[in-house]
Amino acid sequence: MNKDELLNRTLEELGKRYPQGLYEFLFKHRPDLYRQLVGLEDKIDQTYLNANASIYQFKAVLREYWTFHMIAIKEFKQVGQLEMNVLINARQEMEEERIRA
Repeated sequence: MNKDELLNRTLEELGKRYPQGLYEFLFKHRPDLYRQLVGLEDKIDQTYLNANASIYQFKAVLREYWTFHMIAIKEFKQVGQLEMNVLINARQEMEEERIRA
């Protein structure tokens, strides 16, 4: 399996488990985890684009990303769904922060 296939399969499987509002929850209520998520996404990009990075290295990064999501999803479900207007505001703040970066 190549990097494209591994990435697509990982994202597809995460998409099946992803609860709507997870990233907004992390941004608003767990900024430490949100920063960790952004760091993991950067790590995926770097490993994916690095021709010298092996499939095993890429799998390790994807495994870390997967594990992070399983922990974050569990925490999110324990806290419960937040009101939608809070999540919408968090989404807008996230977008503004990414634009500033």
